[in-house]
Amino acid sequence: MLHRVNLLPWRDAKRQYHQRRFFVLAFSVLILGGLAQWGAGVFIEYQQNEQQQRIVFLQAHIASLDYKLSELKRVEQQHESLMTRLKVVEDLQEQRNKTTYLMNLVPTLIPEGVYVDKIKMNGERIELTGISDTTSRLATMLDHLENSKWLSNVEMHSIVHDKARFGQKFQTFNVSFLFQPQEIVEGENPHG
Repeated sequence: MLHRVNLLPWRDAKRQYHQRRFFVLAFSVLILGGLAQWGAGVFIEYQQNEQQQRIVFLQAHIASLDYKLSELKRVEQQHESLMTRLKVVEDLQEQRNKTTYLMNLVPTLIPEGVYVDKIKMNGERIELTGISDTTSRLATMLDHLENSKWLSNVEMHSIVHDKARFGQKFQTFNVSFLFQPQEIVEGENPHG
């Protein structure tokens, strides 16, 4: 067995110096590593808190926008409802004006000796039923109806001769046509 013999004492001193230096460096590295790890943990925790605050802010903002969006949808529905009501009112107003225009127009188109018993309106389709003392007056009325710029698709459905009414003989008639009041320019007289 071989024993180790240290013939040079300076090697022993250098070895101890290197060991101390190694332990000091290892301890320093350990301390620095711990500090770095602790610093990284603090930084990551700080970033997590920042991110959490951003998430909370975004969630609050999203909730606010969702509320505004639901309010906007509610207002939009109210607007649609109001527009529907307004359309109904406009249609009623147009229908009322249409009736007024028609009632103003019919007397100008009906010659003397022709009497209207019934006026039936179904949308734009108008049907007149009545009596006349002569066929020529019915022809004149039909000519007036066909030449009116407010009427189209004039159709004479029936003329029945010698129908007794009021103790006299008359021709009964049934005529229909389309009345387009939307073509009436405001301020323009429909029977002129």
